[in-house]
Amino acid sequence: MTIPFELPPTPLLGDVSLPIDLHDERLDTPAILVDLDIVDLNIQSMASFAQREGFAMRPHTKTHKSIAMAQRQLAAGAAGLSVATTTEAEVMMRSGVTDLLLAYPIVGRRKLDRLIPLLKMGGLTLVSDSPEITENYRQLAERVGCTVPVILEVDSGMDRAGADPREVTSLALEIARTKGLHFRGIMTHAGHAHDVLDSAGIEKIARQEALIMGRTREELELVGLDVEVVSAGSTITSPYLRGSDGITELRPGTYIYNDLRTLNRYACTREMLAATALGNVVSINNDRITLNTGSKTLTSTRDSIYGYGALTSDPEAQWLRLSEEHATLKMGSGVTYSVGDRIQISPIHICVWIDLQVEIYGHRNGKILERIRIDAMRHSL
Repeated sequence: MTIPFELPPTPLLGDVSLPIDLHDERLDTPAILVDLDIVDLNIQSMASFAQREGFAMRPHTKTHKSIAMAQRQLAAGAAGLSVATTTEAEVMMRSGVTDLLLAYPIVGRRKLDRLIPLLKMGGLTLVSDSPEITENYRQLAERVGCTVPVILEVDSGMDRAGADPREVTSLALEIARTKGLHFRGIMTHAGHAHDVLDSAGIEKIARQEALIMGRTREELELVGLDVEVVSAGSTITSPYLRGSDGITELRPGTYIYNDLRTLNRYACTREMLAATALGNVVSINNDRITLNTGSKTLTSTRDSIYGYGALTSDPEAQWLRLSEEHATLKMGSGVTYSVGDRIQISPIHICVWIDLQVEIYGHRNGKILERIRIDAMRHSL
């Protein structure tokens, strides 16, 4: 016997009109909040630094994945944007962005197919670090019927992706000589700066980043290549770079919101942390509290100092465990909570937090003013 089953009606999304008070119970938890005053200050601060040093700004959208946030960065003077995935490229270009760097080597027929309409629109630059990737782009250019701009990624010490600096010249010449491709320049990412805890060590990595890119530019120009773009500089290393290094543009990403990693790496102050996760206390047992902000909200990224994040109301709270829907902590001395209390948590790695959201909520002066869509969600078909 088959029992009839009828799906319940789809709940109405977005049925709360803004603005509402930050403490309004219609704002359900968990939720990711961003202080729009801090966001605007962070964007302007980095834009002003780049302008003083003579850098173009090409912010990395992988942190926010949002058209609304990208528009803020472009309005502050960004020359273009960086993206990490084909989906991010599709979303940003179709929103009207006319200068985009897809800062990731593209492998796979499906990804390459999705780039065809974007390349026909113009304004998209791809990244290679090997003959195999360059061949992918040659075939893509042949299919598209137009020239594909390419930048060569250089490994400046992270040992993740990018060509060995000793091989860059031959790889760059290969790109320049390949029919259908246009060699635009070089890029790097010194992400290993995250592995260093002292400011002197971070500055050393940044200066190495600058030295390698400056020397590489000179070597390429000596063989007759026009190096239009020398792209470098993360949120952490950008402050140590100068226009005289031969670098032409910066690609910071995390700076728009910042997190406890950039705070610990001297790239921001606590007042520049724009994002928090809002959760509820759902259980209390003596000095143990459990929140509804589990790994599906905070991720499993853990820091040796802050654990899975820092409670703004209880900096001494100690993390006991994190599961999918639960976060369990030991309260700091002298701190008490009640079931139902709302808690805000500062992020360890904001980029991963955002990737778990459909939308986040922008506030000013205690009022939620904006629903900020996470537009560039991944898809495979």
